[in-house]
Amino acid sequence: MSKTFGDKVIDFNRHLQYSGKLPENFRVINPYLDNPETMAVMQQFYQTFYNDSNKRRFIIGINPSRHGAGVTGVPFTDTKRLESVCDI
Repeated sequence: MSKTFGDKVIDFNRHLQYSGKLPENFRVINPYLDNPETMAVMQQFYQTFYNDSNKRRFIIGINPSRHGAGVTGVPFTDTKRLESVCDI
């Protein structure tokens, strides 16, 4: 059986890692590894809203607030909107 778009995004995020060199005093922040709750929220979002095989473009970004994608795991979505608009 073919994976849905949501499954593909979840798989991508689950295996996301950076192993290159960084300048001194820099580090990679991966919310999916740093906070297991972020992975669960992200999975729920993509399983709810992208549980199909429609063609899409995947735009990766971040809402720069402390309540943005670094916490939600969903690009451009903050915690308040994820709850009030998406019911997650």
